Amino acid sequence: MSWKLLTVAATLFPLSVQAEMPREGTDSFTNAFITTLSGTIQQGSHSFTVYEINGVARNDSGGPMFNMFGQRCVGMWDGVGGNYSDRGTCTYTDKDGDHIFMPYRSQAEQGVYRGTYEVAGGTGKFTGITGNGELSGNPIPIKADDKWTRHVVSNKVTWKLP
Repeated sequence: MSWKLLTVAATLFPLSVQAEMPREGTDSFTNAFITTLSGTIQQGSHSFTVYEINGVARNDSGGPMFNMFGQRCVGMWDGVGGNYSDRGTCTYTDKDGDHIFMPYRSQAEQGVYRGTYEVAGGTGKFTGITGNGELSGNPIPIKADDKWTRHVVSNKVTWKLP
């Protein structure tokens, strides 16, 4: 008789795990990251920079999506003075090692940093995820003794799992 109970429990367990993860939603989250690799070509007042950043995303309300996810992005920015355009792609990794892929584009003009991104797929439980979002932040990096720049960026994303 106990094997029947075990079989029923094993059958229902995946349903309880799935119930914890919504199939779609809109979330606000904050990225805090550090530039770990950067190279710039300067041509007069024009700069072209390629970079890699690494950080952590935290869901602003504590929800499961984008909460304590690792963040790794590679990108490039092209600018004159304090105005620039930026594009690249980020991979967000949850505690289970599953990924969400998000290409982005942004602009910084007169002290305002804004952009958009696409939720373009993932791995594991995030396979087939889609959506889009907006990002904004302060283009002035947080300074540190080690000379690596740090940033904090606010995000709002609408996503859907198949």
